[in-house]
Amino acid sequence: MEQQEVEKQLKILSAIMHIHQSIGANLELDEIGRVLVGELIAIIPCDGCAILLFDGEKVGILAERGFQVMLGGKAFTTEMPTLQHIISTKQSIYTGDIRTSTMSSCVPEDCVMRSIICTPIIVSDEVVGIIHLDAKAQDVFTEEDLHFVEVLAKEISLAVARSMQYSHIKAMAVRDPLTGCYNRRKFDEDLSVSVARSNRYERPLSLLLIDIDWFKTFNDFHGHPRGDELLKQITAFLSRAIRHCDQLYRYGGEEFTIVLPETNKEGAYIVAKRICEHVKEQDFYGARESQPEKRLTVSIGIASLPADANTQDDLLRAADSALYKAKQSGRNTVCAISDT
Repeated sequence: MEQQEVEKQLKILSAIMHIHQSIGANLELDEIGRVLVGELIAIIPCDGCAILLFDGEKVGILAERGFQVMLGGKAFTTEMPTLQHIISTKQSIYTGDIRTSTMSSCVPEDCVMRSIICTPIIVSDEVVGIIHLDAKAQDVFTEEDLHFVEVLAKEISLAVARSMQYSHIKAMAVRDPLTGCYNRRKFDEDLSVSVARSNRYERPLSLLLIDIDWFKTFNDFHGHPRGDELLKQITAFLSRAIRHCDQLYRYGGEEFTIVLPETNKEGAYIVAKRICEHVKEQDFYGARESQPEKRLTVSIGIASLPADANTQDDLLRAADSALYKAKQSGRNTVCAISDT
């Protein structure tokens, strides 16, 4: 074996050991991708290198070097013939000249790369992404390079599986198990950040505290399973009623809260009154039989920065006092503590 080949083998072994040490216990995919791409380009000569992960039809770039330049701003989807081939066969694409290979029909006419390695990343027998290397010259890559990439694909497959499980656990920790919206713990964390940002940049921030009127009456009449179903329906309704930048949380029991960034008290009133009116218009199952007004209704308390408070605790107290005021005023209404 030539000295050059020996040195390359040593580099590969060293790289695999470094990868084990770097990503063995790492659960953050961004860092894992950065390490793998760094090792790949250090050993295999290439013009472009990327680790791509699939999300349905979308293809996201986890890490890359030179790949986006080659891509020229084009978007990847899993519907592309090359990716469809890898997904269906679960096999690598390896060629020294893509234009004369069996994959030539899958390559765009303006494609400048000639040598390619595309290796699937497989988790639970499903292709969840690829490791991609390309070069403009012909016959740049060797079978030894392909083998190295396939070894790394197995490494990242394990890392992706661990990270997906970790992400799922993290998501569950901040989600309400019944309704699926964010829970009180997540609300406290997010509100702290939102209040700090609002104060720092002197921007308005509003909070809605929403309570389902006579929910205990509904539960007692129809039973807890039907009450749980109602909470899910209310969650779905509120999610549709807010902007993309707003955030909904289950505050506890039959109470929900909505954080409205860049929204003053007047804007919050518009949102809250619309929610009140639209909830009353909905024909929720069982409302006619159990609710005092024969319709389901909600009461909403409003608090805003800087009009009602300057701190997170004061904002919450103001919203809670406003909600109490709305309940005492006959329910199915919107109140703020500054209302006369």
